[in-house]
Amino acid sequence: MPPCNIYSFNDLVSLWEKKIGKTLEKSFIPENTLLKDIKEGQIPVNFILALGHSTFVKGDQTNFEIKPSFGVEASQLYPDVKCTTVYEYLDQFV
Repeated sequence: MPPCNIYSFNDLVSLWEKKIGKTLEKSFIPENTLLKDIKEGQIPVNFILALGHSTFVKGDQTNFEIKPSFGVEASQLYPDVKCTTVYEYLDQFV
């Protein structure tokens, strides 16, 4: 979780749009609709939707704190290593 690389999904889409110089078509699905689809869906579709909800709506994979009693963020251990930003990383795909 280097501070230079903490982005929401919408931030990532904006970065990509900036890189390619185009505006992408987007669809908005309200959270309550997604939760309904998860509840009513069949396996494996509901599982995939639940993962998407956890990742893109709740941010569960990035919304945590590294406690000093457990560990430290890698950029604190290796301050001399330059952090490659997501914006820089996207250069290889354009």
